[in-house]
Amino acid sequence: MRIRYFVGLLLVISASVAFFLVITNQPKTADMWAARHNLFSGQLIKRDDLEIRKVRFETQAHSYLSAEQPIIGMQITRPVMTNELIPTGAISQDPEVFNNSVIVLPVGREYISTILAPGEKIDLYSVSNEAPFTAQLIGKDLGVLAFDREGIDFNNLVNLTLIVPAEEVLQILSNTQGGNFRIVQHQVR
Repeated sequence: MRIRYFVGLLLVISASVAFFLVITNQPKTADMWAARHNLFSGQLIKRDDLEIRKVRFETQAHSYLSAEQPIIGMQITRPVMTNELIPTGAISQDPEVFNNSVIVLPVGREYISTILAPGEKIDLYSVSNEAPFTAQLIGKDLGVLAFDREGIDFNNLVNLTLIVPAEEVLQILSNTQGGNFRIVQHQVR
């Protein structure tokens, strides 16, 4: 009878030790931010751009943004694809980002390059309608947030949505009366 108690006690102890070893060797998980859809350079992060993913991590957790870190309103510094975890280097922690505004300008479709894409940086010029035609730089290093390639009306205009430093908004809006804009891309891919 004593042997049965001893064997039973031994089984209970070994099962407890095995359970403890399994639990302590489980991979660690963390809640991390992931992109709900493609995010582009220059874009400000909104709540509906993100989702939380529970992810198993061994050693690389520091390379991605924890869902405990508030990142709403920060700026994307490099493209992040749908379902990708948000890398720590893909957002700007610069408080100057909060000094940006979004402006929508109607621009002639013929003045927008077919290779222009959201996330790119451009310079915006206003061109006079009368000879001698002169160009004036009205916005430098503006981020392209979006534009409608299909057009908005029969005048062949498209809406170009730009991320503009708040201090440049007045200058740009003051030079939009003619609507005769030219866009200079910083880099051609």
